Amino acid sequence: MATIQVKDANGDIKYLEVTGGAGTSGDPFKQVYKDDEYVGSQVTEDVFHYLVHEGLSFSTSTYATTGDLYICFTTPNTETYIHTLMDVSGEKNCALEVWQGVTAGATATEKVVYNKNRAAVDSGGASAVIAGGGTATVGSVQHGVAFSGGTRIYEEFQAKGSGGRPAEYELLLEKNTTYGFKVDNIDNADCGLNLTWFEVPHL
Repeated sequence: MATIQVKDANGDIKYLEVTGGAGTSGDPFKQVYKDDEYVGSQVTEDVFHYLVHEGLSFSTSTYATTGDLYICFTTPNTETYIHTLMDVSGEKNCALEVWQGVTAGATATEKVVYNKNRAAVDSGGASAVIAGGGTATVGSVQHGVAFSGGTRIYEEFQAKGSGGRPAEYELLLEKNTTYGFKVDNIDNADCGLNLTWFEVPHL
């Protein structure tokens, strides 16, 4: 069953329950379309889907067969804030840590951040984040290099094989601040860290 929004012959909005197939006896669709009446519909999409289409969704990742994982970047000094979702998976047990106000390592080991809208001409272009350390490239992150200092603001144990994080695990990051994401590879096995974020202007 679904509910659709329609206008009747007088222009008044009405809501109809759709329970059967089009053209069947007593089906609401048959009533809606008679006499060429205007039919209005309300289409919704979740916020993550919407932000991908708007060119505001970005992703990056790192993985290893042994040793800890690191991603480090500085958020832009603008009113565009970074809404981050984290996904960790491992062959064995591992733990995720997020640190705020860190000092990036000096090595310029960078990865380009990808805009998830690959089709639209106005896809929003490069990410505004700045790779920690090295050349501090806009639109990239530093990976595989340990950071130091800062304050740990999030910690979570990941059991073997777990992964996938719903929206309630989102972190809204402060502007003009360097963040470090670390995966402690507890059992020294295959593991990976995926970051997805949305760069949303605050008006």
